[in-house]
Amino acid sequence: MSTHCFVGTTGPANPHLVHARFVLLDGYPTVVVPALAAIWVGHARRDARALSTAILASDWEYLDPAVTAVTESGFAGQRPVPGVGMTLASTTDGAVDAPEPVTVFPLSHARHLDAEWIYLIDPLTATVAVHTDDGQHLGRYRLAGCLPPSPAATRIPASHSPAARYAPRPAAGALR
Repeated sequence: MSTHCFVGTTGPANPHLVHARFVLLDGYPTVVVPALAAIWVGHARRDARALSTAILASDWEYLDPAVTAVTESGFAGQRPVPGVGMTLASTTDGAVDAPEPVTVFPLSHARHLDAEWIYLIDPLTATVAVHTDDGQHLGRYRLAGCLPPSPAATRIPASHSPAARYAPRPAAGALR
């Protein structure tokens, strides 16, 4: 549960220089990639640039598209960002510290970070590249392909349900 990761992006001028934000909890690909896809659809309205902007706005305790404005945290200074997640904050002597700047690092130096995974959003292709803690590329995923099926897509049409097989049928020529 406390698997750390970085989520960010690279620029076309220097694709090996990462601009990213730290995520404290649930950094596994099976959690982060679907969360990014859901944030992309909901909060960012299928705009990968808006997704990158939202992610780079803060360090995160966790990413969760189900977070609402009334989601509460037990830690001082943390705030919910609706449709994105819960921000990470620290305190010194009871006062909330200023947020950290965006972390910038060469992908080849990723092994020096306190993170097990690195996720890079490509705003031009709406994909997420997954890298291990040493910067090794594992795969690239289309955000659109990482969405969970909607309830409507998994619902059995009424005409195909078991109950429909035994339901009385209207007489021929009757109004439906």
